[in-house]
Amino acid sequence: MYKRILDKLICPNTGVGDLKIYSVELSRQNKSERNLSGENIGSEDDIKAGILFTSDKKNVYVIHEYIPVLLNDADQDLPHLTSIATPLINQLPNDLADALQQTLNRVSAQHKSADGDWNREEMKYYDADVDTETQRHDMLKSIKTDNLWRLFIPRKQNMTKFLEKNCKGKWIFEIGCGNARTVSRIFNPAEYNYNYIGTDISFKRLMVAKMAIPGSDFIQASALNIPVKNNFFDAAISFGMLHHLPRPTDAFSEVDKKLKQDGIFTLHEPVYTTRQFSEKQTAMVRKLFRTYEHSDHDNKINLKETIDALNKLNYKIVTIVPYNSLFRVVYEAVMNRIYKPWHKNKGIMKTVLFLDNILLNTVVKLSNKLGPQAIVITSAKK
Repeated sequence: MYKRILDKLICPNTGVGDLKIYSVELSRQNKSERNLSGENIGSEDDIKAGILFTSDKKNVYVIHEYIPVLLNDADQDLPHLTSIATPLINQLPNDLADALQQTLNRVSAQHKSADGDWNREEMKYYDADVDTETQRHDMLKSIKTDNLWRLFIPRKQNMTKFLEKNCKGKWIFEIGCGNARTVSRIFNPAEYNYNYIGTDISFKRLMVAKMAIPGSDFIQASALNIPVKNNFFDAAISFGMLHHLPRPTDAFSEVDKKLKQDGIFTLHEPVYTTRQFSEKQTAMVRKLFRTYEHSDHDNKINLKETIDALNKLNYKIVTIVPYNSLFRVVYEAVMNRIYKPWHKNKGIMKTVLFLDNILLNTVVKLSNKLGPQAIVITSAKK
């Protein structure tokens, strides 16, 4: 965590912004420095291990592997928190060690919440694929080399293009960034010269994201409780994450609080529309074509409710782009069985997207079943 974002953060338990910092270990111009308090830490120092704490020291948050764990008590995963906090206790000044221990005691006594259980299950699910260092390096290699044009092309055309021309020096955050694959590949902060913060519930995917974009910041946080000051960011992006939440439209309200006036909010999601298959039919299609599966929390958001929520928050819809017709679902399923690397070919993918667009604007419009399966929405805060 770079010290430069300290004055942008708030305590996820109290909502107060006056957080302090103590570094057990940090990186300063590629050199390691140890045991420094806030006033001795420079804005461009990247804290690898340490703590954030409120002025009264009642709320303490661990920084581990450059990532601050900024979850409220109900959302914390106690085994994970204990595993990274316990080694720190003996390395902190006595008063801060006591404060951290008291925080651990309080979290352990905290009554669980439905949202907290949801978050912990999601963390466990998405951490599993990158649990070991080898797995994380394999995923990093994939991020750097795999050309997922089926994602990159529509996101470039319909999402990041609204941000690229006027993002220099701006602050942009990604809600549910995971391993930050898309940002790393098509909208890298180093290339476009903007400030980026990624948030996600999966700690170990954030570790991969930090390796992919080392000059940026990543925070373990709930999408329904983003620990950053209100009216701060210039834009927010979300690539296929909101449908994992228990209440997706609540995340819109949370994002809205963090965005400045005229801020851009762009999202890409699988959607339910009036043209969708029933649950039973959908299950049959998934089984038949072996379509991609997420965690047990995977769902699709309601398009009408999404648009209504944005309108209620006083957002102007800049563009709505439907895509992923049933044709594309079937084609991709067949190709995945015949020749799995097909989606890495940019030319083939452009052709698929071209045909998909034609079908979405012709045949699909005549059917009450065929799609679209996904949508991109870009909106601006009035």
